[in-house]
Amino acid sequence: MAALFSRIIPILFVGDLQAERRFYEDLGFHVTYEGPEYPYFLALGHGKLEFGIEWRADFSPSEPDRVLTWQFGVNDLDLAKKRLDEAGVRYREELMTPSPDWQYRVLHARTPNGYHLLLEEGSE
Repeated sequence: MAALFSRIIPILFVGDLQAERRFYEDLGFHVTYEGPEYPYFLALGHGKLEFGIEWRADFSPSEPDRVLTWQFGVNDLDLAKKRLDEAGVRYREELMTPSPDWQYRVLHARTPNGYHLLLEEGSE
């Protein structure tokens, strides 16, 4: 049987659309859609990944962690660190050890609108 669903394209609500756009462009994403039909929305992509960001007048960045932790798997964590450094984004690196024989690193950062961004190594 063919799969009914082929992809997921989440949309993040933000209070500052341009700051969030620059943040993801600095990480290597590019705009895949921006048009007059939806002036407060744009889509960003990187390879097979795509998501939208949409400006909302009533957005409150006070507690975005209650809504979403944004996690991306990355093939090269050192390159991700370099991009964050070049963009001037503060981050924290953490070694995760879920079990004695399983370890991996993650980077924790905040987007301009307050979302918790996790970049996890070795996830494809």
